[in-house]
Amino acid sequence: MMNKTGDEKIPANQDLPSQVKKWVEEQGYSLEMRVAKKFQENGFQVSQFEHFVDQESHSVRPVDVVVSLSKDIGNSRIVVKLFIECKYSAKDKPWVIVVTSDKFDKFAFFSRILKGQHPSNWSKLETLQGRIVAKIIQSIDNSLGLDLFSIKNPGYVVAESLTNQKDHAYEAIIQISKSVEAHDMDTEETYKQTLQVFDDIDNDLVDPRSLPSDIGLFFSIAIPVVVINGQLFESYLGNNNEVEVSEIQSGMVFVPYRRREINPHSQVTLSPVTVVTEKYLENYVSLIKQGIEAIFSQDEAIKDVIDFEKHKYIKPTDEIGF
Repeated sequence: MMNKTGDEKIPANQDLPSQVKKWVEEQGYSLEMRVAKKFQENGFQVSQFEHFVDQESHSVRPVDVVVSLSKDIGNSRIVVKLFIECKYSAKDKPWVIVVTSDKFDKFAFFSRILKGQHPSNWSKLETLQGRIVAKIIQSIDNSLGLDLFSIKNPGYVVAESLTNQKDHAYEAIIQISKSVEAHDMDTEETYKQTLQVFDDIDNDLVDPRSLPSDIGLFFSIAIPVVVINGQLFESYLGNNNEVEVSEIQSGMVFVPYRRREINPHSQVTLSPVTVVTEKYLENYVSLIKQGIEAIFSQDEAIKDVIDFEKHKYIKPTDEIGF
């Protein structure tokens, strides 16, 4: 195409590929690819096709990356999943976590799942996920392995700094929190469906002799994570009562558990979310893998929960006509 002077006119879209590439970067898609690859290289199962139902808007929303490790114990399986939100953060707009001097107990990493209960009360927790986590971390604590899940500087606010526009940091934390809450609900629903089989046995709707000799249970534990490709800072009040800021590579933010409890007077549960920079990702993958392996190593604790659940619903053979 020629312009009026006879010179060849450069097509307006000649630089389109680089513009598209920049857009992909800014939307976080390339970060998702790198995060997925890093976990896959370390032996995790990886999925970039997971979705959940937002319980507030009732809309279906995607999860950027879901990675998992699992272990089979007899006919039962335990899996730990990391639900990961990937966020592109501009170089001039780092994220800031405002931390508190409040002290949390050593089980705070699992506070969303424990719902304020001490692990020693594992059999009394409402959910299957709660019972298995409580029993496992009680066992890990006895072997002095709980340091892998320690929280040093808990945060109560996260924000994208130096901007008055939409706060992508807050949005990411809420989004990933909702995804693990949806997971918790789905996991408990799966457990209830398993219980229905046991109930049908009790009601003589199913011949127990037609069932497998060892009915397995499925345990699923979810951990929410946000990965950013920019810088991360923490802010706190120093000894001189002035605000201090320092750069960090990972931090923890507590947000309220958004699902309402049945008891309206129950205490609001806090749900911790880990924020990690891409620069620190390799270290984080190694550490969280060690933590998950510590969970899987508690075979006796896991078997205790499996037996506890089965004994609640399966009658001894002499009571069912054998």
